[in-house]
Amino acid sequence: MITNWKYLLDQMELETADNVSKAVTLSRYHDSALLYFSATMPGMLYLYNRYHPLHVAFMAGFANLESKDGAKQGKKQSVDELLVTSKDSLTEDWLPAIVQLYKKKSARYKALFPKGMLPFNTKGIDARIAAYNTLSKNMGDDVALAAIKGEVDTVYANLLETRSTQSGAKTTTSNASNDLDTLRIAAMEMQYRNLGYIMDNYFDVKDTLCPMVFDLVTLRTIPQTVFTGKTAIDIQRSILAHTFVATDTMSVKFSQNAKLYLSTTMGGIDTNAIDVRAGVKTLIKIADFWVSDYAAHRFLTIVNEGTTICYFTVTLI
Repeated sequence: MITNWKYLLDQMELETADNVSKAVTLSRYHDSALLYFSATMPGMLYLYNRYHPLHVAFMAGFANLESKDGAKQGKKQSVDELLVTSKDSLTEDWLPAIVQLYKKKSARYKALFPKGMLPFNTKGIDARIAAYNTLSKNMGDDVALAAIKGEVDTVYANLLETRSTQSGAKTTTSNASNDLDTLRIAAMEMQYRNLGYIMDNYFDVKDTLCPMVFDLVTLRTIPQTVFTGKTAIDIQRSILAHTFVATDTMSVKFSQNAKLYLSTTMGGIDTNAIDVRAGVKTLIKIADFWVSDYAAHRFLTIVNEGTTICYFTVTLI
C-alpha cells in the first residue's frame, strides 16, 4: 500500500481543521502580504486577485458565525433568566398560597408536589421546564387553584416558546459553522496552490519570500500564551507580537499602573489606550482597542505610569 507523499498534503488546511481562529490569522496575514507585494510584483497581483475574493468570503462567514453564536448565547441567557423568575414565582407567590389551602403534610399537597422541589432544581433545562407542566396537570380542575394554575400555564408557555427559539438558534449556528468550514477549506487550499505558484515562479528567492507571504510561525508552532517581564518608568515597551481577532481576550496583571496599546509598530501607541490598575488582574477584550486592521495592529505595547519598575504578566486566552 502506497501512502500519500507528505508534500502533497495541504498543511494550511490540515493545521486549521479544528482551529478556525488560526485559519483567520493565516488568511489575514496572507491576504495583506499579497496586497503589499502586488504593487511591485505582477505575479503577486495575480495571486492576490484570485485569493482576495476567497479571503473576503471567509471573513464574512467568520463574522456571520460570531453573530449567530452571540444570538445563541443571548437566547440561552433568556431561558436561564426566565427560569430564575419562574422559580421566584413558585417559591414566593404560588407555594405560600397553596400552603394556605393545603398543609405540606396533607395528601393533596403531596399530590401536587410528589417529589418536592427536586424537579424545579434539576440541572437539565428541559426537565425544569417540564416541571411546570407537571405541576399544572397535578392541579387539574381544582377550583381553589384555578388562578394559580393559570399563572403556571402562562409561565410554562413562555418557557417553552423561549426554549424553542433557542433550539432554532443552535441549528442556525450549526449551519453557519458548516458553511464557514467550506469557506475555510477553499481559502486554505488556495494558499497551498499559491505556494506552488511561488515555488515555480520565484524559486531563487523562495526562502526569503515564503516567510513574508505565509504566516509560518502561526502555521508551524504552538503559539506562546503567557508573557512575563518588566519595564522601567515611561518606557514604551513591546510585550508581544500576535495577530488577533476581535473576539480574542487576554488577562493582564501589572505591579504598577500602566497603559496598553495594540500598535502597528513595535513600541507604538497608535491605538486606543486601555488603563490597567496596579495589582488588579484584568480581563481585556481585543475589540476594546478599536483597531481598524488586525493584520497590521499586531504589537502589544505597555507604558509604565507607576513610580518604579513594572513587572507584568500577560496571558492570551
